Amino acid sequence: MRHGDATEKPMKILPIGGRVKAASIGLDRFFAGQNGVELDRAITKLRRQPCEHLRRAFFPRTGNELRHMTSGIGLYRPVLKTDQGMPGNFLPFSVDAALERTNLSIRSISFEEGVAISEAWNTYSNGMARDIRAAFLPFDLGATYELLQQFETRRAEHGRPDKGHRPFMFIRPALPERPIVFGKDIVARVEHEVLRLLERATARAYSLEVLQTGTTRPGNLLYVQPDVYVLADGTVTVEKINCPDVVFFLAGVEAESSSALPHVQMIVRQLGAKVVDTIIEKMGTKITIVTRDAVITQLEDVLEIREIDFLREALTCAGAIVNVIPASAVDSVETGSRLLLLNLNYGAAETTTLLRRHAAEEVECFPNPYFQMACDEVTGLQELVLTTGDKHRELFLERASSQPGTDVGIVEALRLMDKGLRQGGITGDILHVVLETETVPVLRNALHSWRQLATRAKRPANEHGVIRIRSIPARPENLILTSSTGPRLHAFRFMCIT
Repeated sequence: MRHGDATEKPMKILPIGGRVKAASIGLDRFFAGQNGVELDRAITKLRRQPCEHLRRAFFPRTGNELRHMTSGIGLYRPVLKTDQGMPGNFLPFSVDAALERTNLSIRSISFEEGVAISEAWNTYSNGMARDIRAAFLPFDLGATYELLQQFETRRAEHGRPDKGHRPFMFIRPALPERPIVFGKDIVARVEHEVLRLLERATARAYSLEVLQTGTTRPGNLLYVQPDVYVLADGTVTVEKINCPDVVFFLAGVEAESSSALPHVQMIVRQLGAKVVDTIIEKMGTKITIVTRDAVITQLEDVLEIREIDFLREALTCAGAIVNVIPASAVDSVETGSRLLLLNLNYGAAETTTLLRRHAAEEVECFPNPYFQMACDEVTGLQELVLTTGDKHRELFLERASSQPGTDVGIVEALRLMDKGLRQGGITGDILHVVLETETVPVLRNALHSWRQLATRAKRPANEHGVIRIRSIPARPENLILTSSTGPRLHAFRFMCIT
């Protein structure tokens, strides 16, 4: 089987459910009917005097660290993105295969709580982890902050090294006032759009692999997680295909007395059982999991570490022999080994050996690494691509960097930005701009956000890369989830398996 071969089994959405990835702050502050000048002033005030919701979104940062975060592009993340951690919420949704028509009426987020996850390197909490989790659960941020300070004091007293990272990651599970249940109508639309995007990803993977190796190999897809916008009118748009990203880490998170997290964990465990069956069916019972070097050598990325823990334990319980290695160690595995690829960085030198042995067909990769690369490029959103050396790219960055000193100048700068976007087919008010190393949220009518984007696009790691401007279809009036701060930007993460 090769990329796009009709004999490859099509992917199907698991009729179980998934999680809703939501921004932690509603859109009211940015969609209050202001023109560009008024919005710029409102943003300046918000930067100087962060509201309670912004302060919570950046906890445990305070003082100068908080001001630094809210002065730049960080101001927009809790509103215009659906990130993990404090800037976002996650909620459960389910699928009912017997339901003909989905109820897409608006629901309010009625409950949320805080969950603290110990970083993998944090092995010396001295019993404080439980106290921190208990304080953070009801969002007693004052008590949590005090405990964190005590933890840091004890760590210093015991001469423990400062890893340069915080000892806990904080996440915010939540529940809607009424469950979100998708029926056959929405699932069919989502599956149709996902398959269309998978076809594009497959074609792109084919091109990438032929260009690099002269031929192509099986796609070897096991499971993917599409992020999908489902709007109140039933419109379905696939933002991206995650291949694979993380999900199973949630199954093992400890949260004593949690009310929201168990709802998500129940769904995740059901998904995990199906995915593990698929992995063993396709790969057999001798499996090598490959992750980024820093995950193993530096215990970086607690979510990836816990993802690996779940997969290793579940696969072992199902009868598999599982080995876990960093990408740079692929040279050490036997010829013929089957590799389960997690979230790798193909821009790093550590993946060179993996790609060489894949091209030589000495190892079999699940999925094909070129399919993973393709998934980072393709989207179902409206997209304007500005390539290196393109005169439109330079003009775009020049306009985005402008700092007019008058109201008239602000209006004209925004008019020129809007004109360029419309000519490129970009119509949304919320934009996600994908750079080489990050995705930056931009508010179309906020010149401050454009300036922050330009600054980041000119950083050495991004300055020579492609700029992908993607239009988010969501607006306050077409979103299903709302809250005390207004409608929340959100996307639904489904699970697909072969």
